[in-house]
Amino acid sequence: MEILSKEDIIKQFPNKWVLIGNPELDNEYTLGSIMSKLVKGVVLLASEDRREIGYKAKEVRKGFECVTCVYTGFIPQNRKWLL
Repeated sequence: MEILSKEDIIKQFPNKWVLIGNPELDNEYTLGSIMSKLVKGVVLLASEDRREIGYKAKEVRKGFECVTCVYTGFIPQNRKWLL
């Protein structure tokens, strides 16, 4: 699997939820979103539906120490999220 930079991930998967294996962050201890700190990683899945990522993540994450899910589009600041 190919390691892609943050810019390449955004270009190849615009406005999608992306599951990234072994993400490299520039400074994981500072506040902010994962996407703002992401440097590079391995794209495991990409979908317009975040739930699809959740359903398939367990299958594809085998062999990866760490995974994260990011959205490559714009999320309005006043958007409400249900957890």
